[in-house]
Amino acid sequence: MNEPEQSLRKHYERQSLSPERVAAILAEGRKLAEERERRLRWWRWSGGLAAAAAVTATAGLVWTARSPDEGGTPPVAITGEGVAASAPAVDGATLQAGIRAFFNDPDYQLDRMALDAAELVAWMQTQGAPSELSVPAAVDDLDNLGCEILDVDGVSVYILCFYLDGVPRGEDGTPMLGKKLMAVNAPDAPEGAPAMMKPLDLVHLVTVPRDQFVGAPQVGDPVAVTRDGNWGFATWAGDDVVYVAASPADAERFAALAAQLGQS
Repeated sequence: MNEPEQSLRKHYERQSLSPERVAAILAEGRKLAEERERRLRWWRWSGGLAAAAAVTATAGLVWTARSPDEGGTPPVAITGEGVAASAPAVDGATLQAGIRAFFNDPDYQLDRMALDAAELVAWMQTQGAPSELSVPAAVDDLDNLGCEILDVDGVSVYILCFYLDGVPRGEDGTPMLGKKLMAVNAPDAPEGAPAMMKPLDLVHLVTVPRDQFVGAPQVGDPVAVTRDGNWGFATWAGDDVVYVAASPADAERFAALAAQLGQS
């Protein structure tokens, strides 16, 4: 293996790419290098040294190697200095795992809290959220908890959080914004036993740029509903974004919400 190729291989091995992906990229690079060498030999033979010099100065600036994998894996660009620049993307399973990991932590903190969804959407758009981000009618009447911009596998996803049963309120009716737990009594608890704390039912509306979602659904496709443990997920497409509704609500309740999303 020559020294440039060895350096390039070491670079890719630091990029968390599979060995097969690294081998495919290097093989494509060797193929392009061989083709360029053949062109140079022909140009030199035909007296085109000046043209060869001009082309050589620009030919190595950038080339794009597509992964041998099917299914929309993003291209990897290799610059003349051998630096890889792969656009980040996330698939459905990785996104779901990231959402569960964040919200299953009882101490999670949101980037911003407010009851007004329009205020939260406007703030996220100042932070790079897609202009298409909007709240579907099925959850538009729910009270907001807040919003979060979450990094999942290098992709920024934009999350609006809603209370399924309305924002908790104090005895005087004042909204207790930010409250995520409620006190409940166990059905078989003896009289006077202390109440336990139970998470409030929430639903999270996640927006992902379409070009950063692997295997994105098409506009008009039915809402795809899946469950992972005690979490439900509903996925559908906007023009330039993919929406995912996520909630640990019970399966029947989540199915009813997902059906409304399909009508939004």
